[in-house]
Amino acid sequence: MSQEVRGNDGPFILDAVERAIIRVPRSSHHGLTKMPTAVKIAGRTYLDLARLEGIDASQLPEVVLAARLYHLAHTHRAMVVTGQCALWAHGYGPAPRIPALTIVSSTSTHSVQLPAVSVGTHHFEPITITPSRVRRLPPTADARGLHIESLEAAQITVARTSPNRRAAFTQLCMIGNAFTHFENFHLTDSRRHEKYWKELLSAELTRLGNRARGRSQAQWIIAHADAGCASPGEARVLYELRATDLTGMHTQVEVHTRGRRYFIDCAFPAEKVGIEFDGRAKYGDNPGSIHASLSRERERQRHLEAEGWHIIRVGWHDLDHPDELVAQVRAALAARLG
Repeated sequence: MSQEVRGNDGPFILDAVERAIIRVPRSSHHGLTKMPTAVKIAGRTYLDLARLEGIDASQLPEVVLAARLYHLAHTHRAMVVTGQCALWAHGYGPAPRIPALTIVSSTSTHSVQLPAVSVGTHHFEPITITPSRVRRLPPTADARGLHIESLEAAQITVARTSPNRRAAFTQLCMIGNAFTHFENFHLTDSRRHEKYWKELLSAELTRLGNRARGRSQAQWIIAHADAGCASPGEARVLYELRATDLTGMHTQVEVHTRGRRYFIDCAFPAEKVGIEFDGRAKYGDNPGSIHASLSRERERQRHLEAEGWHIIRVGWHDLDHPDELVAQVRAALAARLG
C-alpha cells in the first residue's frame, strides 16, 4: 500500500523532526544542555528547534510524538509501532488525532519510560509504554527510518483491537476511500481498487492465523466496509444499516435523470429507497454557498423523486438514535414492497 498523505500531517511532521533530531555521543551529552534551541526528548535524544521548518504551535503535540518515535527507533530496535500511531505515521487520520504510542515486541514486555518534554511554554507529560508480546513482529514499511507496521497491518490491528467496532468501521471506510482514490464518475475502476484493498487486508488477517485476537470483528469490518463512503457521516449511516439483517443495499448508486447523473450515498435499488447523509461540509461555510447548495439539493431531490425514488435524509443528530433510523428505513422498504 502506498504511503500517501490523507487526513493528517504525520509524514510531513516526521520529515521535519527527522531533520531536527540529534543523537549525541555520551561524551558530548551534557554540552547540549547549554544549547538554547535543543530540547531533550529522552536519554541522549534531543530536538533542535532551530532546524524545525514549517511547524506551528498547534503541531507541537505531533512533533513530540514524532521525536519520541525516533528515540525509540534508536534505543529499542526490536520494537514496532502499531495501530493508530502507525496509521498516523502513514498519513491516514488516526482516532484520536494525537494517537497513543503503542508498540509490540517479540523479545520483551518491559515497560519503557519516556520523560516529560517542555518546548517553550508547552509541557508534555511523561508516558509509560508497555509493549505487547508477539511471536512474530508484524510486517513493517519504510517510514523514514522508523519501525512502523505496514499500512495494511495497522488497519488490521485497529480492526481487531478497537473496543468500538462502529468507530473502527468508520475509520477503515475512510482509509479505503483515500487509498482507492474512489471516484463516483469512475466506479468500475474504483470498485476494482476497493477489491484489491480488501484483498490486502484479508491477506494480512490470514497471516495472523485463526487464533488472532479480534479476528471475527476484523473479518466483519473487512466484509462490510465500503470505500465508496466519502465522509465519516456516510460511513456511520452504512454501519448502522449493515449491522442489521437488511440486504440489497449498495453505496454510490448511480441514477440518470433529466440529463443529469446523481449518486445516492446508500440505496436499495430494487425498492428505490435511498439514504442521503447531510453533513455541514456538504453545504459550505458562508451564506452564499449554503444557499446555492440547498437549492441544488432541493432540485436533486425533486429529480430523484420524479424517477420514483424515496429519499431519507440523515444528519448527525439522527445517528444519535440509530434504532430510529433503521426503523425508518425498514418502514420505507415495507411500504415499497406492500
